[in-house]
Amino acid sequence: MASFGSKEKNVLLTTLFFSYFIAISSMILYISKDIYYYNLLKNYFYLPPALWKWLFFIDVSKLNIIRTMSLSSLSILIISVYFSLNFHPFETTKLKKGIVYFVWIYCLFLFFLYDPSMDLKAYYFLYPDHVSVEQYLRGEKIIFTLTRATNNLIILISLGIIAGAYRKAPKLKIFRLHYLFLTISYSILSFIYIFFISSVPAFYLKISKISKTLSYRSIPLKSDAFIYNVLPYFLIIATIVVAFCAYRLIKYTNQTNRNEFSLSKEISSSETTSKIFCHYIKNEILAISSEMDMIPVKDDNRELLEDLKKRCDTLYARIDEIHRSTKTSELSLKSQSMQGLLYETLEGFSLKPENISVICDFPKREIYALIDPVYMGQAIHNIIKNSMDAMEDIPVRDRKLSLKLEILSPWIQLEITDTGKGISKENLSKIFLHFYSSHPYSKHWGVGLTLTYKIITAHEGKIAVESSPGAGTTVQILLPSISSNNRTS
Repeated sequence: MASFGSKEKNVLLTTLFFSYFIAISSMILYISKDIYYYNLLKNYFYLPPALWKWLFFIDVSKLNIIRTMSLSSLSILIISVYFSLNFHPFETTKLKKGIVYFVWIYCLFLFFLYDPSMDLKAYYFLYPDHVSVEQYLRGEKIIFTLTRATNNLIILISLGIIAGAYRKAPKLKIFRLHYLFLTISYSILSFIYIFFISSVPAFYLKISKISKTLSYRSIPLKSDAFIYNVLPYFLIIATIVVAFCAYRLIKYTNQTNRNEFSLSKEISSSETTSKIFCHYIKNEILAISSEMDMIPVKDDNRELLEDLKKRCDTLYARIDEIHRSTKTSELSLKSQSMQGLLYETLEGFSLKPENISVICDFPKREIYALIDPVYMGQAIHNIIKNSMDAMEDIPVRDRKLSLKLEILSPWIQLEITDTGKGISKENLSKIFLHFYSSHPYSKHWGVGLTLTYKIITAHEGKIAVESSPGAGTTVQILLPSISSNNRTS
């Protein structure tokens, strides 16, 4: 069974709601032709008396109404299974195929089993040669009890699959909220089916072989009419919410599969720190550049001075880019290759093999994350810079920087490990605090890891640090995985 595209999912959704509408409408039509309920209908359903009168006299046989009720009710089972399975976040399995085939065969069997003509033939064949009337009615009751319980179980399994899709949804609020509302509204639809629609298909014929006549049983309605009064409102609300959430999730899923999903998020919590940091550094770079213009140098050193000025210009441009993006107080999240971002960040350090050994353990297949490249690049830059600073006082041969990238569904995990001097347990609890630094303030302001923490959490990710003195440090970053390209088969 192939995975459904957006058009197929929209067709499934439309057909599901249409089946609910036909099931309820045909049941109301059947009830309207029941003399027993004729004077009570106004207590159960808010429909104009003229409409009830029209329904009562409409020229449609009860046999065809029964078939319509059965077909629409069983259609709900089939489409519910398809619908729920195709919102499950993982690839289709043989188990899913088996479930779909079973439900199809089971529903076709029930349609013919409960067909009035089959009921009539079975009664005439079995009675009185094989069973008595009481035995036949008892058999019908047992069959109905078992099939109704099975039908309700199928609906509950479909609901469970939707709930499971919520539990395994990408760890982004926008996805999880839509899955949550989808689960809640789908629960309402499931309740409507179990409470009202699951009474069909059923054996509605009362057959008398002796008099060669037949009559029809009533659909059992509860004495409390309140639930029937509010039923249409629940159905309409649940339908709108399911349709909206399903549409948005289909749209998001298709965009993530094409690596086109983007999102804007506020990051006001880190605005002040990053502005202070960027503003201060920009002013210092400008001051240094101005002072270098005033320094008298010999011709032999002029080339070196020009190189220093170029480095200052490059650094200023990078800080200015970060500062300008920070002024918006917004993350512009888009699908980005993590391998590409990591290699680009490493290139910014101009690391030489003779000074430090860099080990990159990246999968061959591209891993895409929903990130703001500027902010996330800055966060990773801060971590790598801290790792390099931690290895300044150890022998060159022991300096190793390791970057490991992998998928731990539903997360993308990045580990950055150094062989530096490590961090004491006392200081480990302070590393994300504002303006905390174990280095002199002339070298570190103590805002790098604070900003890094806020950037990671603004991406709805997680960051943790493991370290001990003399044993190096490992920084673990978890980012939500949303692209189907990241999923393992």
